[in-house]
Formats: sequence, C-alpha cells, structure tokens
Amino acid sequence: MKILKSILLFLTIISCSTPSNKKGDEFSALIDLKGNAFNLDDLEGNVLILNIWATWCKPCIAEFESLEEVKEKFNDINVKIIAVSNEDLKLINSFLNKRKFDLNFIKLNGDLSYFNAYSLPTTIVFDKSGNEAFRLTGGVDFNTKNFIDRILNIEKL
Repeated sequence: MKILKSILLFLTIISCSTPSNKKGDEFSALIDLKGNAFNLDDLEGNVLILNIWATWCKPCIAEFESLEEVKEKFNDINVKIIAVSNEDLKLINSFLNKRKFDLNFIKLNGDLSYFNAYSLPTTIVFDKSGNEAFRLTGGVDFNTKNFIDRILNIEKL
C-alpha cells in the first residue's frame, strides 16, 4: 500500500509540473498586457527586480512611486524592473489606464506560488544569470541607499 501511495504522489507531482514558456506552447505562464507570451529568460544578462503586486493591495501600489524613482538611477546599467500581477488581464489594464505608471507590467497565469510568493507585495531580485539574489516582502522604499547599493553590487558581478 505504501508503494502505491508513493507512485500516486509521484504521478501527481509530475502531472502538476510548471508549464514551460517555450515558443509554440499553448500555455504561457507569463503574458504581457496585450496577451502575448512573455519569457523572463529573455532578460538574462540583466539584474531583474520582479515586483509582485495586486490592484487591491495599497502597499503594492504605494511602492510604484519609489520603483519609478529608482528605475531612473538604473537607466544606464543592466537592470530591469518588471511588475507582475496574477489578476484578470482586463482588471490590470483598467487599473493601469486610470493611473499612469512608467513601469513594465506583465500578468501571471496562475497563482503566486509560481514564484514561491505567499504575501503581497513581494519583490524578488534575480542576478544576471537568472538566479535569485534576494527577496523582500511587505512595502519597501526602493529609493534608499541600501537597496540601490545592493542592486549595483549585483549588477557589477
């Protein structure tokens, strides 16, 4: 009986594996705001600041101002900022049409566990090779010397 349970667990894990974002797949975990597939691997070679947010999350929205400010400081180096929400695409677009943020927004087709995120806001910083360097949860002021220095140190590697 234990062997049967182990086999069933293994088959469940395999059948629930994360879908790939390869070109030609019917399903893409990430899409841009027009519904086109978006692949984070295309940003390899850049430090990636991935900000996970929701339209109803006041601390998430409050972070956008400091993300826009810090973005200006990274214009001449290999740093990209992406804001991702898993809400309905129409809701995200409607929200952004009412507010003009100068950030790159994408949609996650699935739940936040795709990024091992379980609270909002969550920010994950990836190095140039696509490896997670660190993550922050809760509202953050990104326009601080400490945060900027951390990003600059990762970008130099």
